[in-house]
Amino acid sequence: MEEPNLHLPPEIMDDIILRLPAKSLCRFKCVSKPWLSQISNPDFVKRHINRGIENKDVFFQRRRVIFTDAADNGLYTLNLDEFLKNHNHVNVVDTDNGIEQVAATELDYVYGDQPSFRVPFFHSCNGVIFCQLSNMELYVVNPATSESKQLSAKRPKPRPCEEFWSHNYKYKLYGFDFDSSTSEYQLIQGDIYIADDDIDYEWQGTWFSAYNFKTDSWRFRSAPNPYIPVSSHLHRNEHGVLLNGRFHWLMEAFDRDDEDEAFVIISFNVAVMMIQKTPLPLELSSGSHLVKLGAFREWLCITLASPPRCDETYNEFWVMKEYGVTESWTKMRVSIPYTELSHSGFWTESHDLMVFGERLVLYNFDDEDQENFRHLSVGGGIGKVGRVGVYIESLVSLGDPIP
Repeated sequence: MEEPNLHLPPEIMDDIILRLPAKSLCRFKCVSKPWLSQISNPDFVKRHINRGIENKDVFFQRRRVIFTDAADNGLYTLNLDEFLKNHNHVNVVDTDNGIEQVAATELDYVYGDQPSFRVPFFHSCNGVIFCQLSNMELYVVNPATSESKQLSAKRPKPRPCEEFWSHNYKYKLYGFDFDSSTSEYQLIQGDIYIADDDIDYEWQGTWFSAYNFKTDSWRFRSAPNPYIPVSSHLHRNEHGVLLNGRFHWLMEAFDRDDEDEAFVIISFNVAVMMIQKTPLPLELSSGSHLVKLGAFREWLCITLASPPRCDETYNEFWVMKEYGVTESWTKMRVSIPYTELSHSGFWTESHDLMVFGERLVLYNFDDEDQENFRHLSVGGGIGKVGRVGVYIESLVSLGDPIP
């Protein structure tokens, strides 16, 4: 009797493994040299990423929430899709006074080397997390492959006036992005220079540049952006907001003649090294409110923020429902009063994961009754959170240079 053929056709086998989680495929590298070669192949890595973008079920399987604790002393990841699958609102377990407990995993790859430094902010792109520590060192981390790497990119300064640079440098802005046209990762950097006296230096402002990991080279914008981040908001906006291929910051001009436009949103287009100005909602543009720039789903978002040592709360925020169109700013409301509010980047058909101060809340904006939200608390003694974002697990290797 002829034995059955147990070998699957290559195209079927390829389709199966493209659906598998990144962590499983990392383990499969040890099965054989052919498996190692296939899973490590850059083309396979790219197709694995694209499968997560194209297939909704695969996307939910790989999506993770990433966050710091309230003191920025730890970096953690959370499989919230899996939690919601097993804990619906009808049958919730592990609760304490109505607060649902969720479990997180600490990413100690960076802290193993630098345990005494905080992570003030991070970006994610194709499963790679870009982190800046409080000592200004830069790292990239892939939680799925348990890899981390310190970046050693040294940026040469523009030098129209060496004395000016040495005395008037203030701080940096950062962004991390993937250029799909060249399939290359880029580090976006904005150097802020402000004159300490009344002399009008034409080169003061924000100098944007982009570092290419593959070529180990910098591209510069030839002139400074005449805007600088709003100083009272710097700790909230230095990481930028990435939408539509642009990084966005809340900024103000050096010489402001129009008091009706104190604050504006400045976006930086990496591909063409160009900046663009977007007005705030009219009622917020004068600068009379303390505001915060963020993203709500796929829209720019402006929320109010309580001044330091003040307990003022708010129930409204604004979203730009048509990118670049000032008239599309739309006011939205929340039933939970907040002093500081942001969107995590995670949402489902029914809920958005919002950050109310230092609390995670699943909020249903389509339901106006009193049961339209679910409070979450991270277990393991973490409780409150700091910065929150989302990434998609991938097989991207942190080789030298990053592919």
